[in-house]
Amino acid sequence: MPKTSGKSLLFKSATKLKPVKKRKLYEDIVDQIQDLIKKGRLKSGDQVPPERELAEIFQVSRNSVREAIRTLEENQILRSRPGDGTYVIIESETSIIEPLAKAIHHERNKLSEIFQFRRLIEPQIALLAAENASARDIKELQRILHEQEREVKKGKRAIELDNAFHLSLARASRNTILLKIVQTLNDILGETRAEFLQSEPRRLKSLAGHSKVLEPIKQGKPNLARKAMSEHLKDIEEIVLERKRNFK
Repeated sequence: MPKTSGKSLLFKSATKLKPVKKRKLYEDIVDQIQDLIKKGRLKSGDQVPPERELAEIFQVSRNSVREAIRTLEENQILRSRPGDGTYVIIESETSIIEPLAKAIHHERNKLSEIFQFRRLIEPQIALLAAENASARDIKELQRILHEQEREVKKGKRAIELDNAFHLSLARASRNTILLKIVQTLNDILGETRAEFLQSEPRRLKSLAGHSKVLEPIKQGKPNLARKAMSEHLKDIEEIVLERKRNFK
């Protein structure tokens, strides 16, 4: 068994990390590191141990550590410097996004306005995803779409998979601001996917729309991806608002 370095022992002792036991392993790692930063135990400029040592500390595989680091890098919390290491960073994105989140949260019951907001950002996300998506991104989007199709065929709502598809699109856009917005507002934007707004036509439209969005992304056709997302949101909005009117 490889020996644990002094840096690793110091990190483990000072931060009081505990083995991961629940949820997806990398999510628990992300939460623990974010909590340490919030409490001031990790500060901007602090270096974290290498993947191998973090895997020993958290008692998980290096793949789980790698996924956690990738998520934290996307959220502008960690930054890897080739040949040097991984460091805690503090970016100013939160100051942009938090007021936006509060404003939308205040208006969360106005579904038509939430859709207006979605139409502003999601077609652009699809465009950027078509320009920047890696083979890994496309594989993940295909996986989510296939799972959504299985769930829909079983008559299930597949709300989580709907959320996951749009979040993965934001990740594939390679725009950290847009990704952070979607991550921060996912629960609020999810109001448009609430269970009482679900119906068989909506589930089928959602699945078909996702498929139409994914195709130009796979082909690297940004304008077609943007158009497909705009049409998808328009179709879903019509169904959702009609269903909401029927519940009044």
